[in-house]
Amino acid sequence: MTRATVLQRLAEHQAGFLARSPDALAATHASDGTFESPAHGIVRGREAIAEVYRYWYRAFPDFMLTWGAPVIEPPRAAVFWTFEGTATGPFFGEVKAGTPIKMIGAAEYTFGDEGIVAVRHIFDFSAVLVTAGVLKIKPV
Repeated sequence: MTRATVLQRLAEHQAGFLARSPDALAATHASDGTFESPAHGIVRGREAIAEVYRYWYRAFPDFMLTWGAPVIEPPRAAVFWTFEGTATGPFFGEVKAGTPIKMIGAAEYTFGDEGIVAVRHIFDFSAVLVTAGVLKIKPV
């Protein structure tokens, strides 16, 4: 796999985010691919991955994912990203509608002939839950 192919696949994936389409995003994954994140653990298969994207779009219909420049070593790429959105739906517990969320994270992608074979997202999920009001922290 070439660097140009990885860049093309990343662009197709990012287009799914810009289109706000869970189905378009899932279509960029291999049929038996994996999606790993602190929020969902490891999910396998295109339809299960589509459901992860649907979940986030239901919880944050306005969310935007902004990507930094990718670091590419075919067949892998890493991207730092910023997520911003306003909670309007269920989000791992009770969240007050209108709660703004912003987080930074990173994703590591591995590509194959069929698309994204594996993706692993890393972010501070506990901080997101605290910001959303789902987790309460006790002052020391």
